[in-house]
Amino acid sequence: MEDEDGYMAIDPATRDAYPRPPLKKTKDPSSNLLWWKIGLGISLAGIVALTLALIILTLPASQGSAQRSQVTLPHPVIYSAQQCDYPNSSALERLSKLPRYDSCKDAFASCLREPSDICIQVPKTPITAAVNETAFIPVDVQVPKTDWDFVEIQWHHIKGAGEDFLLKLNMRSCSLTSNPQKWWQRYCHLFYEVLPKHRRRVSVMTNAWLVICNVQPEDSGRYQITVISNNMKDACSFVNLSVAGGDGEGSRHPSH
Repeated sequence: MEDEDGYMAIDPATRDAYPRPPLKKTKDPSSNLLWWKIGLGISLAGIVALTLALIILTLPASQGSAQRSQVTLPHPVIYSAQQCDYPNSSALERLSKLPRYDSCKDAFASCLREPSDICIQVPKTPITAAVNETAFIPVDVQVPKTDWDFVEIQWHHIKGAGEDFLLKLNMRSCSLTSNPQKWWQRYCHLFYEVLPKHRRRVSVMTNAWLVICNVQPEDSGRYQITVISNNMKDACSFVNLSVAGGDGEGSRHPSH
């Protein structure tokens, strides 16, 4: 029924009889929190599972490296060659107590004609090693002065008429305030250089010992050590290495 303006008039008595539109359902906040907790739990479980898998995969490698490095050396190796199996400390102790020549007292034990302030003590007899073993070339470098700024150690493998440079260890910008018992215990910046072809098998210890890993017959022969400093004359000496099954070059003694 329309009124005089043309609008539909609704009887107030029947107005409430028309059905109202249904109310929209609202989500329960507690339900959202529950699903969030479930998702977080699944994510954490995945992270834990991935971590355990990584630990299981890396455990054999870490155990192997721990077995290789479980021997405590008296002097740390500057560069740990990959093919090295280090002997026990008692074997190194025996090497350090071998009878020695002194480059300052025994002229035939020095490579130089002029005497040096630095003295190098080397074994009187060749060092012997079996094939595939690790050979240590022991030396005892005596540095008398304490006011030096740097000391450089060089190792060469003398081969016939030529020589093969192996490595160089440079201790530079050393602290003059520290006065340790041994010269190589002073706080310094270390610069280490080794030829690429020797990096897998050759290294040096902080006390200047040469380390040759997985020795082969061609490693036999004479090894020359040269010590250079800023305020002392250079020093030079040599050690012979004999490899069991080698060509016999290392059986030569220093000539008197």
